[in-house]
Amino acid sequence: MKGKRILILDDEKEICFLLSALLKQMGYIPDQAFTIEEALSKFERNAYDLIFLDLNLPDGLGYHLVPVIKKYNQNSKIIMISAHDGMLKQIQSEIKGIDYFIDKPFNREKISEALTKIDMLKYSTN
Repeated sequence: MKGKRILILDDEKEICFLLSALLKQMGYIPDQAFTIEEALSKFERNAYDLIFLDLNLPDGLGYHLVPVIKKYNQNSKIIMISAHDGMLKQIQSEIKGIDYFIDKPFNREKISEALTKIDMLKYSTN
């Protein structure tokens, strides 16, 4: 997925900044949104290959966006991130369309593992 556009949707600006810096170092093109409303505006103007989607946002629950993301680009991959590991496990069994789950705090290794897994998923469906 190198060179691909990635949206980071998280209300914690520090996480967005650090994840953006990491993704840039890895050769990706990151963008950021801090609310669902801001993300919806970005979806209308841009196509993203991958979305890092926080579970809890100031204006709603991130997983409610999954059908909207797929409406704009059905091929977008989604990585759900949250500090609430228990919630991630519950959502993982209930929500379709999320490709990978990462609990916070995360590090470079967890991000690399997720990106590798997403690439493997992408190639296995072609």
